Amino acid sequence: MHVSIYSLWLWASVLVEALPSRGNHRRDDVGSFQDPGAARRPRYRYWLPDASVDPDLLGDDIIQLASRGAGGIEFLNYFNYGEGPAATNWSIYGYATPAYRKVLKAALQVHKNHGLLMDFSMGPQSGQGVPAEPDNPGLAWELVSFNVTIPENGSYTGKVPGWGEGDLVSAATFAVVNTTNLTISTTVIPGARSSYTVAENVASSASLTAVTDSIHPNGTVTVTVSPVHGAKSYLLYASYARRSYARACIASSDNPQNILQNGSFAVDHFSTTGAKVTTSFLEDYILIDGIKELMKETGRYIWEDSVEIPTYVYWTPNLPQVFEQQHGYSMTKYLVLLSGNEGDQAVSGGPIRFITDGPDQGDGFVADFRYTMTYLLTTYLEYLNEWTHQTLGLQFSQQVGYNLPVDMLAAIPSVDAPETETLSFTNRIDGFRQFCGPANMAGKAVVSIELGADFGQAYYQTWTELLMEAKHAFVAGVNQVVIHGATYSHPYPNTTWPGFASFNYLFAAQHSRHQPAWNVGYKQAGDYLARCQFVLQSGTPKVDLAFWDKQTAQDAYPDTLYDRTDLEDAGYTYEYLSPENFALPASYVHDRVFVPTQQEFRAMILRGNDTLTPQGIETLVRYAREGLPLIISGGLSSTWASSDEKAIHHAEQSLQSILNLENVHQVPYEGLASVIRDMGILPRSEIESNGTWYTRWRKTTHGDVYVFIYNDGNFSTGNISFETNGTPYFLDAWTGESSRLLNTSTETRIVMFSNSQQSTGARTHVVSSSESVVGYSVDAASKVWAKVTAGDSTASVTLSTGKTQLLHADPRSSFSLTNWTVTVEKWLPPDDPYNVVTVASKKNTTFSVPDAMLSSWADLSLPNSSGVGYYATSVSWSKQAGNAAGAYLVIPPVAHGLAVNINGREIPAVDITNPMVDVSAYLVDGENTVLLKTASTLWNCLIPIWGKLLTGGTGPGFTVAEIVDLLGYEAQKNGILGDVRLVPYQLVQVE
Repeated sequence: MHVSIYSLWLWASVLVEALPSRGNHRRDDVGSFQDPGAARRPRYRYWLPDASVDPDLLGDDIIQLASRGAGGIEFLNYFNYGEGPAATNWSIYGYATPAYRKVLKAALQVHKNHGLLMDFSMGPQSGQGVPAEPDNPGLAWELVSFNVTIPENGSYTGKVPGWGEGDLVSAATFAVVNTTNLTISTTVIPGARSSYTVAENVASSASLTAVTDSIHPNGTVTVTVSPVHGAKSYLLYASYARRSYARACIASSDNPQNILQNGSFAVDHFSTTGAKVTTSFLEDYILIDGIKELMKETGRYIWEDSVEIPTYVYWTPNLPQVFEQQHGYSMTKYLVLLSGNEGDQAVSGGPIRFITDGPDQGDGFVADFRYTMTYLLTTYLEYLNEWTHQTLGLQFSQQVGYNLPVDMLAAIPSVDAPETETLSFTNRIDGFRQFCGPANMAGKAVVSIELGADFGQAYYQTWTELLMEAKHAFVAGVNQVVIHGATYSHPYPNTTWPGFASFNYLFAAQHSRHQPAWNVGYKQAGDYLARCQFVLQSGTPKVDLAFWDKQTAQDAYPDTLYDRTDLEDAGYTYEYLSPENFALPASYVHDRVFVPTQQEFRAMILRGNDTLTPQGIETLVRYAREGLPLIISGGLSSTWASSDEKAIHHAEQSLQSILNLENVHQVPYEGLASVIRDMGILPRSEIESNGTWYTRWRKTTHGDVYVFIYNDGNFSTGNISFETNGTPYFLDAWTGESSRLLNTSTETRIVMFSNSQQSTGARTHVVSSSESVVGYSVDAASKVWAKVTAGDSTASVTLSTGKTQLLHADPRSSFSLTNWTVTVEKWLPPDDPYNVVTVASKKNTTFSVPDAMLSSWADLSLPNSSGVGYYATSVSWSKQAGNAAGAYLVIPPVAHGLAVNINGREIPAVDITNPMVDVSAYLVDGENTVLLKTASTLWNCLIPIWGKLLTGGTGPGFTVAEIVDLLGYEAQKNGILGDVRLVPYQLVQVE
């Protein structure tokens, strides 16, 4: 094993390798690092308003996105996201109409013509359902319940409460021994907590009595209850199954003549019957007129969003039978324990809930219910997976599990390309780790993310923000982004400039040609993301540690499960696995390594606050006996997700039986990293820095290793050692260039250790250096030259041999560029507010700024200004002056877009978070012209007219004042902020 140590200066990350270009992009063509193929490029979620749009103009939107780095779109049938009113006649322009098929076919043809790949949402709204007959058994079901108080004499005769509200599932009587009003914390606005009140009733377990068989055909019943000590009241509780008729698209006619005019209903996500409703409709109404053939040629994924069906308790007709088969007892008399709490986890539960007075308060039954629901969800997903393969030769993608009363981690392996999102996961790295662990264990080549759906940031979100979110996902294991979201940018009824906006202007980012950064920032960022994805989709992931994570129902907004930073600080990588994932084929131990064909985990961590399952513990015990290092942190948990007391008791004994094994370690909760190190379990990347650096490893079948390194904080320095051999290369995801890695300073990095490419020089490398050494170059003779700037009195480097070499140099000091001519191209709304054809009404204003310090456009007397800024100046340069060999141009970080031009030559893309670039090849002796272009968002320009904006006749959901006061999104400081410097350097050979 070879360990290479490198000194890094990081603003935020690391990558490395270059492959030859492969020409035309096909579905199976990954392209090269310099020019990734369509399958490796980011895609945009594209909101189709309805089928009234011009197919040619829609095609133009797609082509423009592709020319800015996209590999295609995710074609999403918006249709007001299931709500109304419709801005056009959906009897003509509705989902699945001939007009719709014409638009869909045009989109597919554009993708085919331009070598792109298209994802297709399999229904309106977000794939949740399709038009169907209202009596179709495959529509979404819900469980509704009603109760009546039994008189004090203990007898009740009369109608069962709720009779006629649906198909009776069960009725039961019980005593209530206590009632408490609880305040429940929840999330309504992403990132903001709120609360609601619920009455929690404690039911006597011993008094629960099923009375379903006593109900007469007319719904009447006579029941008598036995007295219970301490009872506050007695209830007769009845539950009914019925179709929820949740809408995925409103009806397009008050008097529908066919199912298309009746809108769309959400389908049952817990049965193959529900899946078949969707697939049968697609085959009969969508995949006709040549569309199926085009989709086979140019499609990528059939896709469905996270399930957002508004219901308190999800149901499916055969649930009681499946439950009893799995758990060995009938569920019906316990349905009271599901009340108002087992539906859409993203919304508040019902106003009443029940627990029992038993030892586990009924949690065992609820866990059993959720286990069965997880199983039923996977049957739905697996059917769609298989249908997609057989019918279209494509793959299936879904946002799996969160929002639902299921184990998200257990369900994730059921789809080809599981997708997470920044919104519900609130951009938490730890949340993404939870999602990626099962996907990587299952060998999924792609883990996708709906990127950038930030609340309140329509026209406000910057590329700096969006790329930061992408890096949070990348370091956790995500390797494909679908950017939320591009919009139809041309005229649409009752829609004002700057064009159609989804979700009442509530979410980012409305990407279209109306964005000032369209030509100054989008292409650079798109190519950057593509190159990152090219690397992160290569090979298989390698992760140091696995955490046990059993959640019977996934929170819609997943919390951070391990909130310490000691593991990250030491360089350990980790993911989470549910014990249900132990059933996957890759789940075994070989030579003390867990999942040897994928992540190659070096230890499993079980914590004192974890939820356990009997079968999972029995399997973990077997792994421990086979040599897997097991770390029990913070004691043994006593929380079990099961009602099977016998199985729990046996699992407890099994766990106790391995506590004395040498590879089983009981440790405190604190100091986990140091304890693991003391066991001899080391991270693949050992880190010593004054910041927190994240790493993501991928290893190819050729033995090449890629490492993505990201620092989420401010500028930091330190050392990192990689547990690998091979020739190290630095891959610049902004420019597509690759070079030998010696010592580096940047915002985002990718490093590759290549076993497939021969080294062109010595294996010796730099371990540390003075701050004045800002870079290196290698000449044709493999000599290494340090770029030394003014600063340290004596510059030096320390090599991996242990030798320290002084670098004798006296370069010219850095200096600021002055005498700027600043032209702000203001983007304003057209005189006609409904003129969406015009990109913007543009007005130039020019300023002379003699000082070095540049400030915002507002400081130049241009408040509420959006657009493009042009910064021009000249600088004298002589290679002989101060013995300078070259120079870096250092620009303050910009928020949204940046382009640099020197002497009429455009330089390659620059990292906008740390714009520091060697411009030596562009400078000439004498006067040099410098032109910087930077773009803003459209937010400032929209502030004065925000209340007048319309999309399909509907305005913004929040006022400007609410956006500022509630979310803090004030007017942005646009432009280049700070001084632009030229930093000369001398070249000194490193011996």
